[in-house]
Amino acid sequence: MNPSLTPMDWVKFLISAVIGLVTLISSLEMPKADIWVVVAILSGVIGYCAKIYFTFQANMVAYQNLITKSMYDKQLDSGKGTLLHLCDDVIQQEVKEVIISYYILMEQGKATIQDLDLRCEQLIKEEFGVECNFDVVDAVKKLEKLGIVSRDSIGRILCVPLKRANEIIGTTTEELVIRAQQAPAGS
Repeated sequence: MNPSLTPMDWVKFLISAVIGLVTLISSLEMPKADIWVVVAILSGVIGYCAKIYFTFQANMVAYQNLITKSMYDKQLDSGKGTLLHLCDDVIQQEVKEVIISYYILMEQGKATIQDLDLRCEQLIKEEFGVECNFDVVDAVKKLEKLGIVSRDSIGRILCVPLKRANEIIGTTTEELVIRAQQAPAGS
């Protein structure tokens, strides 16, 4: 879209030009046409037309600044910041899946993949009122990789007790930060 004079600007411009020309011609037809009157009329018409033009130019600059600011603001929403935000959201989602799966196993004891999937989806629906397709297979793989769940001889999944799971996982980064903040200065 290219900005241009509005229809109202064109009307003002044309009316002032016509009035100026009519006044100029009528003053020239007078028997004693004063050159200073002609110059004053011409100056007035040219000045008014210049005012309309420069107002339009100022509006164009304001419009271009608005577009530039909008593009700059949108640029801020892309790139590294957006990618980091998305990565953080994905990590949080993965952690939530693991925690919910472990919680259900802790509450239920042993479960098949299908039963665990169903129970996780039920928990989310009951607690948050949202239906979802829970990726329990991925969550169980992560829990197995951490070493806090295993499978029995018939393939059911079972988890280690919470205290043992905490020992296996070890100290989290958050716990290290909290300990560092609580430590007396100079120790």
